[in-house]
Amino acid sequence: MIKMLTAYTNELDDVDAAVAEVLGQLDIERNLMRNSVGITYFYSEFLETGVVKALSDALPFDVVGGTTSDVALPGVMGNLTLALTVLTSDDVTFRAGTSAPVTGDAVEPMKELYSRLAPSASETPALLLTVAPVTPNVSGDDLIEALDSVSGGVPVFGTLAFTHNPDFSGIYTCFNGVWSSDSVTLIALYGDVRPEFFRTSTPEERVVSHKAVITRSVGNEVWEINGKSAIDYLESLGIVARGNVAGVASIPFVITMKDGSRVVRSPYKMLDNGHISFYGAMPEGSEVGFSNFEMDFVTSSARDTLTAAAENPRSRNMLLFSCIARKWTLGAQFHAEMEAIAGCLDESFTYLLMYSGGELCPARNGKGELVNRFHSYTTIACIL
Repeated sequence: MIKMLTAYTNELDDVDAAVAEVLGQLDIERNLMRNSVGITYFYSEFLETGVVKALSDALPFDVVGGTTSDVALPGVMGNLTLALTVLTSDDVTFRAGTSAPVTGDAVEPMKELYSRLAPSASETPALLLTVAPVTPNVSGDDLIEALDSVSGGVPVFGTLAFTHNPDFSGIYTCFNGVWSSDSVTLIALYGDVRPEFFRTSTPEERVVSHKAVITRSVGNEVWEINGKSAIDYLESLGIVARGNVAGVASIPFVITMKDGSRVVRSPYKMLDNGHISFYGAMPEGSEVGFSNFEMDFVTSSARDTLTAAAENPRSRNMLLFSCIARKWTLGAQFHAEMEAIAGCLDESFTYLLMYSGGELCPARNGKGELVNRFHSYTTIACIL
């Protein structure tokens, strides 16, 4: 059995006060079981003022985490917030670590990290929880592929870190208070862990016109669409103005692979040379379509998914990540999705919800098998 504790602080500048507030809410002397690990998400200034490091030093277990724009806990919702959840158990073991920089190839850093967390071939984790960075040459799909290759397909649930900054600067992962822009953090869970995964529907079937072909790309960076620079092509359709990243990111790109499968992808950087970087892989030769993605779809899909999750009787512990593009779609009602989710979870639930740059969550393939997948424009949930 896993017990989940949550705490938060909005105190950015007074490090001692922030740490005392979080520790007071956790009451770890009374609530900790034999094994524990911490997961924290926060406004990036909590790193700069030293709160994250001081809090990590004050806790008697490893703490992984990353930056985000907004977080929610039971009764709490905000952006200038540090949120912490603690997983604690007498019969589940947690091993946490961080990787070497992931700057072009994810396999070797993941192999080394996984070997530290799973040193025995006869001992396989039941679940991997991850907070990953956003790096120019490694997509979310690359990360999933690397973790699958080293773990043999252990279920992976997690997020790409995000930021409140409009230029997407200041995205960091963190391990025990030490931050990095290019390292992956990982928690391996051992024991009787039977996670349940939930995911909102994606706008794959809501494709509208303007289908085109990626005529040149490298990994997750699209150079040309229909023979034009990626930005020039989108501008010719009136979809985006050059430099307006949030505007284009709120329009789902529906990619049809050469094998006919479909994925939804979100851009995160528009480059001066006309290229666009995406969170997921964008194979050359794939077909590009666009989907409509409205406020009602965001809130209704979240509500439907969380209603189904809330009916799960086995546990009341839940980790939740929602794509930042869903928030952008909400406009001035930017907390509408968080409010919809909170409305589905009564006081018996303990949860942590934050906005994400990309979601990692197992899903069923065409054969009904649970396989690891990278997603965009989704809200995902893991019941522990």
